[in-house]
Amino acid sequence: MSNTAFDNPFTRIPDGHTRLIGVIGHPVSHTLSPALHNPALAWLGLNMRYLAFHVHPAQLETAVRGFAAIGMVGFNATVPHKEALLPLMDWLDPLAQRIGAVNTVSIDPDGTLRGYNTDAYGFIDALQETDTLPQPLDLSSSSVLVLGAGGAARGVVVGLLEAGARQIAVANRTPARAEQLIADLRPCYPQANLTPLPLEADQLPLESCDLLVNTTLLGLQGEEIQVVEMPRLPTTALVYDIVYTPKETPLLRAAKQQGLVTLNGLGMLIHQGSRAFELWTGQKMPVAAVRERLLGLL
Repeated sequence: MSNTAFDNPFTRIPDGHTRLIGVIGHPVSHTLSPALHNPALAWLGLNMRYLAFHVHPAQLETAVRGFAAIGMVGFNATVPHKEALLPLMDWLDPLAQRIGAVNTVSIDPDGTLRGYNTDAYGFIDALQETDTLPQPLDLSSSSVLVLGAGGAARGVVVGLLEAGARQIAVANRTPARAEQLIADLRPCYPQANLTPLPLEADQLPLESCDLLVNTTLLGLQGEEIQVVEMPRLPTTALVYDIVYTPKETPLLRAAKQQGLVTLNGLGMLIHQGSRAFELWTGQKMPVAAVRERLLGLL
């Protein structure tokens, strides 16, 4: 497949054999997933299209059953659907069960819905990319602070635990959600030091934080996370915001002004997407080419 086909993923006209994949969310207009998957599908010469679908939470089950009825290959899910998809699945991958959230669904020809979570893989794969960080982070000896306790946070925390992190604090505006997240994970990771916290400035252990991860939507519309007082972070801390649009959120901008190393969510988007892509197509996504194209778009 030529580079021309990659640059213009819609050179092939859909026909009666075109298979559909997609992403659902509320909202979903910010997503870069179609720009991630469609060029990769074109590059590999696959007669498939990836579309974005705005699905209101009240219509989630109707939409999912409709996807199965029309023979879709599968779909991704973003906020607020990741946890709500769990009871709709016919089969759950063990990692998705531990996380308690689904971000990737594969649909069998008979309509069987198989739920996976590739967020954990995507988060860690991006964190371990040697070309994006000045030096690798030793998670086994690091103190991690995760902001947020939703479906994305669950994937991030499990990814950290699977990668060997043993000291993680989860801070949320509704402390009960952070407490529930940790209560759900303790039986699976009894050796881990997991702490729920309220998302309040005087409660955040910033002075001892080696890795700060934002999993909330704050920053998507240019909002600041005022409770994070950057001067309190160690000079060696890494600030990781899983938001990928805008490319530099107010949190990352403030961290850079403090001289800290930062990482946005583009790498996580690409790596979690590549895992989903392989589940749907049985082929490897051309990650390097996709990254180059997305960086051009951003």
